[in-house]
Amino acid sequence: MNDVVVPWPREQKLEVTRWRAYKKNDQAFVEQKNGAVVRRLIGNGRFDGVETARVMGRLYAAARDQRRK
Repeated sequence: MNDVVVPWPREQKLEVTRWRAYKKNDQAFVEQKNGAVVRRLIGNGRFDGVETARVMGRLYAAARDQRRK
């Protein structure tokens, strides 16, 4: 995977950085937590399609708004 992923930002002239120095697994932890939130809201099923993505986006936005209250 790195053979594909690493050259792309260089070709786009993008700088790639880590969130915190010496914490290379931070993003994996964030994604794991996000995944848990998603599963709690909609379960483990597979969803496809643009309209489904729009509905899920509205659901996530509502969930974020609710957490802020």
